[in-house]
Amino acid sequence: MFTKALFPVDLEDIVTAEHALKYLNGILSKGQEIHLLGVLPGFNMPVVASYFPEGAIETAIAAMEHQLTELAELNLADNVHWEVHVAEGAPHREIVKTAKRLDCDLIAIPSHNHSLVEKVLLGSVTAKVVEQASCSVFVMR
Repeated sequence: MFTKALFPVDLEDIVTAEHALKYLNGILSKGQEIHLLGVLPGFNMPVVASYFPEGAIETAIAAMEHQLTELAELNLADNVHWEVHVAEGAPHREIVKTAKRLDCDLIAIPSHNHSLVEKVLLGSVTAKVVEQASCSVFVMR
């Protein structure tokens, strides 16, 4: 089994995130940790940042941390150890990088049902994570 899992959350699909967290909650045992990760687009790029008012990035990070905390509080049992993290950048890169930084032995990632056109044009975050992760990846549907 695992001791430390990373759970990337797409807050634009909260229903999938809640469903997956409830499933994980049912299989977590004592001593296991779950780290919820939200990823913001790369706002700190100078070209992108110039379009936002000062403090907008910090506000977005705080809002995402609040949403992730609320998600965990509502869907995880009181005895489950969890932490919230927010990163900025390309989602697949930040997921893999955060899993390494936290020394996670599992990435538990919900999979979205994208159309073929979306997969071809945008690629799949889940597929890229599976391809690049150095730990086990559990894909949930």
